[in-house]
Amino acid sequence: MQTENVGVVIPPSTIEDSNTKKMKSKKTLAQLPVYRDAANLKYIVTALLADSPRKLTKFYDQMLATVSELKKSIGMADISRNPTDRVWYLECARVLMQDVSDDFTTLRKLEVMPSKDLDNKAKALVKKIIAQLVAWRDYTSGEGVKS
Repeated sequence: MQTENVGVVIPPSTIEDSNTKKMKSKKTLAQLPVYRDAANLKYIVTALLADSPRKLTKFYDQMLATVSELKKSIGMADISRNPTDRVWYLECARVLMQDVSDDFTTLRKLEVMPSKDLDNKAKALVKKIIAQLVAWRDYTSGEGVKS
């Protein structure tokens, strides 16, 4: 007599309970890694603003506005259920992120970054956000999924 190994069997009632709990718990943007990273980027820009010369205030204000728009685009991509719309919002976020990246490059060239550590942290965060946006976009559009 041979027994077949079927693995772990989960009762249907357990699955139903789990699905009910998932439906009750609300997902927030803070649970989305790319959104958290964008919020951390906003913190870095705000810290730079606090320590910057007054003549750069407008530059940092614009940078903060761009990061805020980036966060909104990520939020809109998250709530969008239409893949075409989601890809559009992710592309918008990607363009906004490139603008912020260019702003950091300008700050580096002007040599106003307060420390090499903060500069490296900002560079790494920018790259990480861009990579997450591109991966999410590719997954949504089906480019990142193998057939």
